Amino acid sequence: MRLIFTLTLFCCGVLHTTAQVFMRPFDNTPTLSLGGATVAYPGLANGLTNEGQLGLGEKRGVYASSAIPYGISGWQVAQLQAFSRLDKQSGIGLDAHYAGIEALQEQRFRLLYGRRLGEKFYLGGNIGLTRIAAQEYGSTSGITAGISLLTQPLPKIWLAASLQNPIQQKLGDYETPTLLRIGATWHASPLLYLLGEVEKDLDRTAQIKGGIEYRPTEVLALRIGARSGSAARIGFGAGLHLKNGLTLDVGSEWHPSLGLTPSAMISWRKL
Repeated sequence: MRLIFTLTLFCCGVLHTTAQVFMRPFDNTPTLSLGGATVAYPGLANGLTNEGQLGLGEKRGVYASSAIPYGISGWQVAQLQAFSRLDKQSGIGLDAHYAGIEALQEQRFRLLYGRRLGEKFYLGGNIGLTRIAAQEYGSTSGITAGISLLTQPLPKIWLAASLQNPIQQKLGDYETPTLLRIGATWHASPLLYLLGEVEKDLDRTAQIKGGIEYRPTEVLALRIGARSGSAARIGFGAGLHLKNGLTLDVGSEWHPSLGLTPSAMISWRKL
């Protein structure tokens, strides 16, 4: 019954507006735990959340994340990200994302580039391919693009903005959603990050997001967050920094009607 109820809600969303033919994107584990408020996160510890981060000078890294939406085994989400520094001012990255149920699958592939343009100003962009396959209806593909910036106007304050698909592209009978994210992070101390973000899809009401990351030791990160929407959702999780640049993150998001979405990510970074 729970599976039928969830997929009914999903299908109603698909019929409600053309933009919602795309499956709801599930963030990687740290971002899910922080309520999704990571567009202005000042580093790559939590994955690639802003293309401008590629200009921060980190050498290379790989992230593999997976989630089971609302605990339904037939609905699977996976993401793979990787990045490498090109020089002291720029870097390149790759983002591959899969989400699917038996009747509908979506794959997204993006090539990312970021560059440092000033002492505290970073700019990045991406170009990608989105493919949707619906059972009995065939498949369609289309090109996507986006641009992001990241800046540090004050010693402890980071600001960011990201615009994805500023020019909507046709995928069959549907258009790719245009998404604007504006956020800020207050790096209050080496132990504490306070994050906030507003996300606006042209076809949906704005979402307000917020999160707190606390690092009591060098090896442990604790996270909690929330986001608004038709139903407010709460996230929570933790990260464990192991030896040799390895990190294990676990987290979950709680929906008041549909329950928990467990998620886990393993990553490796060379600073």
